[in-house]
Amino acid sequence: MRFLVRICFSFLVGWLITTYDAQGQTSQNVTFLGNFNGYPSIGYNDCWGYTTSNGREYALLGVLNGTSVIDITDAPTFTEIGFIPSNFSTWKDIKTYRNYAYVVTEANSGLQIIDLSYLPDSVHLVTTYTGFTSSHNISIDTANAMLYAEGNPAQPVYAISLADPINPVQVSFFGISCHDVYARDNIVYTSDGNNGSVSVYDLSTPSTPVLVKRFNVPNPGYVHNAWPSDDNLYLMTTEETTGKTVKLWNITDINNPTITDEYLASPGIAHNTHVKGNFAYISHYVDGLRIVDISNPDSIFEAGYYDTFPGPGGSFSGCWGAFPFFGSGKVIASDRSTGLYIVYFAGSVTGVKASGATPEKFFLAQNYPNPFNPTTTIRFTLAKGGRVHLDIYDMLGRRVRTLVDDEFSTGEYSVQWNGTNDVSERVVSGPYLYRFEAGDFVKTQKMIFLK
Repeated sequence: MRFLVRICFSFLVGWLITTYDAQGQTSQNVTFLGNFNGYPSIGYNDCWGYTTSNGREYALLGVLNGTSVIDITDAPTFTEIGFIPSNFSTWKDIKTYRNYAYVVTEANSGLQIIDLSYLPDSVHLVTTYTGFTSSHNISIDTANAMLYAEGNPAQPVYAISLADPINPVQVSFFGISCHDVYARDNIVYTSDGNNGSVSVYDLSTPSTPVLVKRFNVPNPGYVHNAWPSDDNLYLMTTEETTGKTVKLWNITDINNPTITDEYLASPGIAHNTHVKGNFAYISHYVDGLRIVDISNPDSIFEAGYYDTFPGPGGSFSGCWGAFPFFGSGKVIASDRSTGLYIVYFAGSVTGVKASGATPEKFFLAQNYPNPFNPTTTIRFTLAKGGRVHLDIYDMLGRRVRTLVDDEFSTGEYSVQWNGTNDVSERVVSGPYLYRFEAGDFVKTQKMIFLK
């Protein structure tokens, strides 16, 4: 897959911004353009992303004393829309559900709920949930409206219903002392820190969590985070300990997980991994953002990188967070000292795969399955290379998602769309249109999403 990068210089509306002339190191597949460094005297931690129903893309950047919301749609031009203060904390985690952002710290800030529905004009703090005061990490099972938060020794993981997104309700707690939580499709993975293990729980009934499997990491460091592959057959783990590798596990048989391969950049301390498609996006502290090809689980390799922290510094300096889930292929990363970096990686365009065939004509297939819930595949063929656009619209003609906007060579391709996990969270059951444009060839098809 092709690998390009776009990172932005920025301006700030209504706020003071300091532009930083970053001199990062880049792989041959990456081109550096700029970075947002609006709070250099304060510092940064996590980042996350959000896409509105009209396709505009926003970065949610963790600052030690708040959360900055930045429009990155037209990178390399971008604008800070608003800033939501929080208690000062080195640690922060941010996730989104529907048109809300959920933010936690370890500084007694509770769970902040930020309304993003007024973008691009403004953002607002709706309320602060105080069922707990501090948490290091949260994960949201969007398909099931459940938020899971790392807790305290008495309640290691909180299970919280978001049936009403601005009125969370805790329904249970479970687990052992852990550091990080990941949830999808009623399965919750916890990274158990100094316990040296990964635990897998079934939350099909959130009020009665069930431990499915707890497996030990061999010769562990501090077991830090875990993220499954899109097909849930593999799991990548990090240990946030110098010299401890990022490990890819085969979990096809959850009762017998096995390591298929390992990776570590030098000097060797990885923070978090995020998996999308054939790639893992690792915030790798002083080694910056590292992108690893996992298409062959038995032989993973570094596909590219951008080093946000090229200078000397402690092992916990540099790249803290990453978010590769924009449909457009943008990837964002946060550096603890120098803020937000925006890159473009063609491998991160939502679900595009090539078959290698050479077609004789342009063609757009009916999506399959149809109707679908939650994922469908759209196939298209290109008799000639060029720019391809593939957009999804609702029946009022409003664009819901841009699936493809890139250059492709001649061939057959497929694109997947998961309506339930769409970060815009504006997708409801009903008919949609997908419009395909490649050169002079334009075609529109109808599909039905059953949520």
